[in-house]
Amino acid sequence: MKIMENKRQNGLAIKSNSLPKDLPHKLENNVSVDCIERILTRRSIRKFKDEPISDKVRQNILEAGRFAPTATNNQPWHFVLARQGAAKESFSFGGFNKFVKDADFIVLGLYKLSEVIIEKLSLMDVTIALQNMVIAAWVQGVGSCWMGAFDEPRLKETLNLPADSRLVGAIAFGIPDEKPRQPQKRSLNEIVHFDKW
Repeated sequence: MKIMENKRQNGLAIKSNSLPKDLPHKLENNVSVDCIERILTRRSIRKFKDEPISDKVRQNILEAGRFAPTATNNQPWHFVLARQGAAKESFSFGGFNKFVKDADFIVLGLYKLSEVIIEKLSLMDVTIALQNMVIAAWVQGVGSCWMGAFDEPRLKETLNLPADSRLVGAIAFGIPDEKPRQPQKRSLNEIVHFDKW
């Protein structure tokens, strides 16, 4: 299969040589090369341009979360969007998450204990939904960064969260203003075990 040397999507150039050099297999003809490239070249973005994300792109990101897999179709997730001043700043504390002030918006993913069937599954479901949003953002030219460290009492008070809410993670979204390098990743041989350890 011939890979185009330089494609363009949403104004961003995508080069075929950006795929990892050690990719151990060839892509099947029926797989979108562009999709695989985008997933494998995703980076955490902590520097954002002062440009708004369109309503349509933001809607696509949220819908990607809504359509995520969920155990028994329970859909335990709730998402809080922080778009302005105090709401965004509440995600920053100490030396962590200073970049949130420049993000276009932040999504906090949570579930409520009162709605849980099996708590482990709710944790998994919300995490999957948030990662769907990360991928949906990246393929549309929007960068993001996961946040797992924050001041829960401050967030609950500032965002008026239910008392029984369990915070899973938060993600800052914005137009990238940096191009981080790929950090070293362990090989598949080190992390994949077939049939047994």
